[in-house]
Amino acid sequence: MLWMTMGSLNAAHAEQQDVLKQLGSRVEQHAVLRADFTQTKQMAALKRPLITSGKLLYSKVHGVVWQITKPYPITYILSEDKVIEVSADGYRKERSVKDIPGFAQISRIFKAMLSGDVNALNAYFESKVFENTVQAEPNQTAWQLQLTPKQTQTSRFIQEIVVTGDQFVTSIHIHEPNAASTAILFSNTEAAPTLRDAELALFRGK
Repeated sequence: MLWMTMGSLNAAHAEQQDVLKQLGSRVEQHAVLRADFTQTKQMAALKRPLITSGKLLYSKVHGVVWQITKPYPITYILSEDKVIEVSADGYRKERSVKDIPGFAQISRIFKAMLSGDVNALNAYFESKVFENTVQAEPNQTAWQLQLTPKQTQTSRFIQEIVVTGDQFVTSIHIHEPNAASTAILFSNTEAAPTLRDAELALFRGK
């Protein structure tokens, strides 16, 4: 009976991987994404949730831009090897990801979720995919992706991530140790084949 159980588990795992790859292909097709976001941070040390909002820009080639507009304007540009903080007056402060413990991994995970990079997600997480779990846009299949860390290093700051979406990622919920959590909701998402000139200049620092 054990071999039958193992066979069933392997088949279920293979089916999950097939669904995950299909999901990745659906999201991965977009070279550029633009969206509005609202992030809610819950921590035991905070009496009230910390809420920030702004605009997200994702480029498959260049990285991710988080342009926070509330509660105060500040922009973060994330690439493979550095993070750039841009203040409201345009001053740019650049840091290597090597100087920020754990940041490189977090950055890669976020980029993998936004881009549907299945291989990157599989490197860090055990995954379960559920379809038709939330209301989708017309002619779109809704899905939910549950990610559990494989590595001890990752589990130190992430217990579980739940990603939902349809054609695009619509929300990311991160459950952290000590009952902390981060919820990011995306709206007005649009795809584009290329960056605008001003967006490209932002990545290049011009």
